[in-house]
Amino acid sequence: MKQTALWPTLLVAMIAFGGTTSADDEKMTRSEKRMARIMEDYKPTGKVKHCVPLRFLRDSTIVDDQTIFFKSVGKRAYMNRLPHKCSRLFAEERFMYSTSISSLCKMEIITVLDSFGRQWGSCGLGEFEEMEKLSKAEKAEIAAQKAEEKQPGAESN
Repeated sequence: MKQTALWPTLLVAMIAFGGTTSADDEKMTRSEKRMARIMEDYKPTGKVKHCVPLRFLRDSTIVDDQTIFFKSVGKRAYMNRLPHKCSRLFAEERFMYSTSISSLCKMEIITVLDSFGRQWGSCGLGEFEEMEKLSKAEKAEIAAQKAEEKQPGAESN
């Protein structure tokens, strides 16, 4: 089968199951796109922690100048909303921290770094909002709801 024949089918499937089209992407900022990708896979649990053990943290994504998403082992992740904007955090997408304990905690100081390793400023972390990875069934349910909302005639005046 030719790849060109698959493209229209893929596009229809993406729209039907909640995927974004290029028109949707053009309306969103880079920060909004990052947050949308995170929220496609995770949901908030309502739990908030002051500290998270470093041994559980695997990766981080800078969402904007005030939000960092930390992936953890297993099905957990943490969203950290800094109490104040951290200048150049989103632009540089790099930070470092130094801690004397084996956890990353609220008010721990992070330092923004540029691509050459120069320091641009420091900021304190906020609380860690616990996130949980969505199951395949939950993802399918969300996709079905989005598809239902997009169907013509679903809106009432």
